Amino acid sequence: IKGQCVFVARRSVKTKFFNYPKEAKKPLYGLFELYQLDSFPQEVYVCESMIDCLLLWKNGKFAVALNGLGNELQFQQLRDLPCRVLVLAMDNDDAGWSARDRIRKNVSNKLIKDLIIPEGRKDIGECTDEEIQNLEEEF
Repeated sequence: IKGQCVFVARRSVKTKFFNYPKEAKKPLYGLFELYQLDSFPQEVYVCESMIDCLLLWKNGKFAVALNGLGNELQFQQLRDLPCRVLVLAMDNDDAGWSARDRIRKNVSNKLIKDLIIPEGRKDIGECTDEEIQNLEEEF
């Protein structure tokens, strides 16, 4: 929230594998940027990866990333967000559905919607800008 660097993440150039320091307590990525807005959005997208988060911001959707499937610190940060709605924009795979379930279990003070990833796409990163701008949500 204060804009301080808490760790540096690395990503393999050969695979999609991210490497985080073992001792890192992963806060929500993008939290600082949300608090820099003139007014806090009523709807915040929650995704798994930093890249998906950046793509959502690029397309006018305010987002944070778990950099994984969620931890207690992140659940507390989600509960503390001054927004009303969380839109779960996790990957369209078993891990993504697990992360959705974990958030629903651990963040009960928000309205929660699911983002519908277009058929044939695994995640936000596989969507075109036009698809991202026209994504549908459902309760």
